[in-house]
Amino acid sequence: MNRRELLITFAAALVLSTGSGCTKKEARCKHCGMRIDPTSAWHAELIAEDGKVTAFDTPRCALTSWRSGVTPAKTIRLQEYYDHQTRDGSELRFVIGGDVVGPMGPDLVPVDPPRSSKFIQDHAADRALKLEEITPQVLASIGAK
Repeated sequence: MNRRELLITFAAALVLSTGSGCTKKEARCKHCGMRIDPTSAWHAELIAEDGKVTAFDTPRCALTSWRSGVTPAKTIRLQEYYDHQTRDGSELRFVIGGDVVGPMGPDLVPVDPPRSSKFIQDHAADRALKLEEITPQVLASIGAK
């Protein structure tokens, strides 16, 4: 093998060993492993006592992880359905049922309390719950028929 062939072989081996050159690691949901789309209106975050943020792809994943004790947290932040502003979960109502579904199917839709009745009416939803009313049993019943 001459010098040129050796250099080409070395360069090819180097490129193959480093992959496609893309080193960006995509954020994944801590609960289900789905890729988190940073532009999605469905993503949610659990905030731990020490300020550490854990990201999830949907409210249902975040609340399931939190309520089951897998991801201890002080609070949850989500985007409100209508204005897309990130808010503390205690400031929202979580609508269950209806024709609005998340990226993984039936989910809890975070809605500003004054708008929750209208949302339920417009989207044929079942009910709206406060954050403290969301239990593991409620979460398990979402999407179950």
